[in-house]
Amino acid sequence: MTSSASLSPELLAHSSLPQTSSIPEVSMVEESTVTGVTFTPELWMQRRHWALQVLRREQVQSVLDIGCGPGSLLETLVIPPSTVSEPPIRPRSQSRKSQLPSPVDSDLEQDDGEGQELFIRRLGGVDASPSVIHPALSIISPPSSSSTFPPRRPRWEPLTTELYLGDIEKYNARLEGYEAMIALEVIEHLEPNLLSRFGVVTLGTYKPKILLVSTPNFDFNAKFPRAEEQDFAKKGFVDPTGRTDRVFRHSDHKVEMTSAEFRAWAEAAAADWGYEVEISGVGISSNPSYYPDTDPVLPSRPIYATHTAIFRMSTGLPLRSPRSVRTIELPFMPGSREAAHPHKLAGRFTHPVSAPGNGSRAPPSDVRARVRESFTQWNVGEVSLDEVWSVLEIAAACAGSKRWLVGSLGGWGDCDPVNGENNREFEVRKEKGRGLSVRWNSFTQVDGEVYRGEEWGTKMEGVESSAQTGGW
Repeated sequence: MTSSASLSPELLAHSSLPQTSSIPEVSMVEESTVTGVTFTPELWMQRRHWALQVLRREQVQSVLDIGCGPGSLLETLVIPPSTVSEPPIRPRSQSRKSQLPSPVDSDLEQDDGEGQELFIRRLGGVDASPSVIHPALSIISPPSSSSTFPPRRPRWEPLTTELYLGDIEKYNARLEGYEAMIALEVIEHLEPNLLSRFGVVTLGTYKPKILLVSTPNFDFNAKFPRAEEQDFAKKGFVDPTGRTDRVFRHSDHKVEMTSAEFRAWAEAAAADWGYEVEISGVGISSNPSYYPDTDPVLPSRPIYATHTAIFRMSTGLPLRSPRSVRTIELPFMPGSREAAHPHKLAGRFTHPVSAPGNGSRAPPSDVRARVRESFTQWNVGEVSLDEVWSVLEIAAACAGSKRWLVGSLGGWGDCDPVNGENNREFEVRKEKGRGLSVRWNSFTQVDGEVYRGEEWGTKMEGVESSAQTGGW
């Protein structure tokens, strides 16, 4: 027999999958009728927003969603970015450090990753539940050429996607090479012996550049009704492992850690496998609680509903080898034999380039001509840069580079004029509290209707403003 590491995953028979997924159980902490607290935005949105912020800051190009479920995060990550892979347009740094920044520069230089798009070239998901594979598969599949709704969004660079059915603690050689791995609300569902292997497989074997983890904060559960209260069984779940008398938020949770326990777990995993870890949280409710002043780690800090951890690969060597942990025989160890690969491949796809044009950039004069034509049609002298970019012919003339567009219009910030041209016909500018806009200095309004945003012009199908790319 052949070791599982050298086997190719068996292709999953789609006819064996449930065609509809069951409605996921809502965590009790997110049910305001139980706890009496609310979250704004909703807690699941805060977790996703946190993950997207980190991915943008780290500028990763490959992401694996561990425990992907029906594909709610994959649905955001599969959206094509609005441009080719390129740096965002930023204001120039102040030349003199002692000089106070202008209000406009201050507005833009507060960079928390929002201005950075995600340029993902490889996207994957893995989940152990057959019931979620069908909806997740439909999300990572390329859109049909005959599909008209929702409108197809141009893709400037290709994307490969893959989805596996299988236990996340099992090794799969095909999942190596991902820069980022994400496990949102996953580890609390693992049995204790499987949780001990989570770091072995993810950090010790796959070795991603970053690993993002979120999990419930048991300290927050003080808002839950106590066991002696009426209808307790409907409002919480006693630890099913019997190790503690804790009341959990979800019927399938096997562990919910306090802040001290989560920190100890995360720091130990990071030290074992040569990572650094940044621990924080998301989810301050409408009725916030705080750690006491005497807390040795988090004095007077808010109690988040969700723990978060960012594991970043450091330059140090791991203290352990993946083969040193033998609580369960590792399928990638020499001598390990299996009749089949531990994962089944549900689907692998290539999303080809679908954007218009031949991939070459038009001369700046040709770009300005197309911009001039759109302004004339709109009968306005200034619109947002995103509205200009949403014109299909203009984006195609720039071969998907918004920096080429800005450079052709005279430049702004760290985006210099193309070829040093001194264009005075157009001006790219920024006002505090607003995005970049384009002004046509030669504009003369013609009597008649005026462009009101999205009424006229050949718009790029499905395109939203760049601030919204990659999720809410």
